Formats: sequence, structure tokens, C-alpha cells
Amino acid sequence: MRIDWAGLSDCGRRRTSNEDAFLADGHLGLFVVADGMGGHAAGEVAARLAVDTVRRVLGESGAGPEPRLTIERAIREANRAIVERTHEHESLEGMGTTLVLALIDTASAWISHVGDSRAYRVREGSLQLLTRDHSWVNEQIRMGLLSQEEARRHPWRNVVTRALGSREQVEAEVGVEDLVPGDRILLCSDGLNSMVKEERILEAIRGAGSDLELACQRLVELANGSGGEDNVTVLLLGVSQAGPGPKTP
Repeated sequence: MRIDWAGLSDCGRRRTSNEDAFLADGHLGLFVVADGMGGHAAGEVAARLAVDTVRRVLGESGAGPEPRLTIERAIREANRAIVERTHEHESLEGMGTTLVLALIDTASAWISHVGDSRAYRVREGSLQLLTRDHSWVNEQIRMGLLSQEEARRHPWRNVVTRALGSREQVEAEVGVEDLVPGDRILLCSDGLNSMVKEERILEAIRGAGSDLELACQRLVELANGSGGEDNVTVLLLGVSQAGPGPKTP
């Protein structure tokens, strides 16, 4: 299986700094998006620390015989690193970050997340959400108290119920998805899906065909064209049969 990728991060139209971070490491088969919070500088620190720690842990051991346990350990260590940095620097108090990752293991993708950054899969003309937002509005939707459209406009739509750095212990969700040639895996911060409806996300990806960079550009343009209220980061993976170029480990 061959994995190609493209990524793009943008400040948006309303923010003066970008607190998102992303990582694409084809050698490890590791792809990560983090959306920092806590204000200028602090959010950037949390997002970058999370990405770097996950990369270090998985770089030391790879997927290993039990990828789920390795991913959980990497995220625990990232959480610990953020908490410890906060204790060391008063100015960083309150910082945290969401995180979503894909770890490619032969013909599968291990998907893990904390917070409301998302993973989607495009297959055979449809878009499937692979993650469940850890957010206040999503809990209200699950209880039948808010509709999807109401949640998009709700003033608490950016309130997450789980994030790295928010407490001493954090629980990540981890699952595994099969991959087939033609799949697209999209990792994104909520600056995309909070501004752009899923049908338009699908149209942008399908319309770009095999050009992953063009798809990323169109997604960011859609988010900014809809108001660009937040930083927006997109990381798009393309799955194909083995051939020349980057491949999964």
C-alpha cells in the first residue's frame, strides 16, 4: 500500500496567530493534527509539544506488536509533557490542545483523538466521520437536546470536554480502520468542519481528484470564505496500490 499526503495550515480571517500544528512523517506512517488553546504562545506551545512528543514515542517503538497500547502511551506522555511544562511556567497556565492522529500499519489506519479535531474517510463517493467530538455541543446532540445545525451556531460550540494538558490524566479514543486503494483520510482541526458543511468538504476532495495539495487549498479557502473564524489545518492522505514513491512501513 502506498500513502501520499499533503497538508496546509492557515491562520484564518479572525486570528492573528496560528495555534495549530501538524506532522506528516511518511517513514513512520504517522500523521497528526493538534489544535492548541490557551491564548497566543501558550496554545502554540501545547500543540507543538503534543506533536513532538507523539512523534518521539512512536519513533522509538513504531507501531509495534500492539499499536493501540503504543498510541495510548504516546498520548499519555504528550499529556504529561504539557502538564509539566505548565507547572514550570506560570505564563502557560491553562494551555492545552486537541489531537487527532493516524498511524498507518500495512493496510490499516489506527485513528486516535482527544478533543474535537476530526478524522474522516472518503470512500466510493461518501464521507464518513471516524471520530466522535469530545465537546459540550456533541454531548447535547447525543442526548437529543441540540440539532446538528443548532450546534454549529451555538456559542459554546468550541467548548471541549477532553483535551491534552487540561488534567493529570487523559483518555484517548483509539480505533482501527481498514484501507483500500482510492481511500482518502482527512485529519483536520475544527476550524474546517465548524465553518464548512460535510457535503462541501466532500465536494472539494472529490473535485480535486488525485491532487491532494489542490484539495487542501480548496478546503482552507472554503473555511476562510465562510468566515475563517478560527485557525484551520487540514492533512489529507491518499491511499493507492504500491508503486514508486512513499509507501507505508
